[in-house]
Amino acid sequence: MAPRLENKNALITGGASGIGRATAIRFAEEGANVAVADRNLAAADAVAAEVRKLGRKAVAIQVDTSDEAQVDAMVAHAVKDLGSVDILVAAAGISHARYGEEGAATPTPLSAKAFADWKKVLSINLDGVFLCDRAVAREMVKAGNGGRIINIASGAAKLPTPGAGEYAVSKAGVWMLSKVLAVELASSKITVNAIGPGFINTPMTADIQKATGFMKRLITRVPLGEIGEPVDVANTALFLASEEGRYYTGSILHPDGGVVMQ
Repeated sequence: MAPRLENKNALITGGASGIGRATAIRFAEEGANVAVADRNLAAADAVAAEVRKLGRKAVAIQVDTSDEAQVDAMVAHAVKDLGSVDILVAAAGISHARYGEEGAATPTPLSAKAFADWKKVLSINLDGVFLCDRAVAREMVKAGNGGRIINIASGAAKLPTPGAGEYAVSKAGVWMLSKVLAVELASSKITVNAIGPGFINTPMTADIQKATGFMKRLITRVPLGEIGEPVDVANTALFLASEEGRYYTGSILHPDGGVVMQ
């Protein structure tokens, strides 16, 4: 059987680690060429090298997805190097404003949240997805060959998350953004869907996993009894990007072990 993404070109933001990296590798295994975009160029280069080892073309692009000019340049770079962008996976995001800073993940209610922290999370998680979707959609419409846009949201798009309100709101925004774009781009044969993962074993969740008491309580909320792996989300993205997912648009799929259904 032919690879499911043979001769397709994918642009993946947040592609240097976690869900983005897993998706880049999974897409390459199924025949896609990949533009790996991330703030961390060295890490993006490493993922691009992994893609090339699978026999696919790859390019690494440094980008801050909250910056309009950088996003437009990223898409132009991907089109120039790969020839087109047939698939976008917008996976770049943060869990909180001080993501990556030691001791910075302390839950804070919205009533005590600094406006600067709120704006930072929304600028990356929502504004950044909008900018990437818009830039890629313009290229897809111009090319006239349709396309697939896949936005990484979260189960938090549907479940209120005390202490991480800005994250939940940003992901709910990504879910609505996906639905609006699905309607607007349907006539151009461009599908737009979201993925709402549950708790996934990524660098973003590494600090939380060190809190063993919290993790035990978390696992009790997952009907399947375990946290997910990045490839679980990558396989969902593969389905939406492949021919099998051609009749899905405006949907959100939840690789979450059953959390959202509760």
